[in-house]
Amino acid sequence: MSSSDPASRLLLLMRHGKAENSSGQPDHERALAERGQSQARLVGEYLAAQNVQVSRVLVSDSTRTAQTWEGVRSQMLDFDGEVTSHEEIYSGGPSELLSLVRGVAPEHAVVLVIGHEPTISSLSALLADDDSDAGATAQARIGMPTGSMSVLSGSLENWEALGEDALTLHTIVRP
Repeated sequence: MSSSDPASRLLLLMRHGKAENSSGQPDHERALAERGQSQARLVGEYLAAQNVQVSRVLVSDSTRTAQTWEGVRSQMLDFDGEVTSHEEIYSGGPSELLSLVRGVAPEHAVVLVIGHEPTISSLSALLADDDSDAGATAQARIGMPTGSMSVLSGSLENWEALGEDALTLHTIVRP
């Protein structure tokens, strides 16, 4: 997506890829399993094939979300956006994540967030308006599988205006 409409916004909310079992290590440090690495690359391929020009990426500060971003990024050869890591994506809930997205500068029309459950699915369901795909909304309400990504869009002058029922949930990409 690359729109000439300055009010057009695309929000991509992704759950990290499948992680390895904890095997005694802290949850925050769990790495992606091979399947999770593949899921991340497939989402990157999807974004590249759809010509989605992500300009801002917000990533949880956990190991598995950073690795998920690396996998997605590896397939987006022309990516030149801004990436930041946030502890509150790991530890917070939907309201903290919503606050982070609301803080994104208006010139970033396409935002990707990589985080955790249940926050990613909860925020996807919260933002979905009445025009949203019923199947995608139902999936968001029950939870999103590892490596999946919600695709939401709508017309907002800036991200500060983002709120409940503000975007259309088109699909959930399941690699």
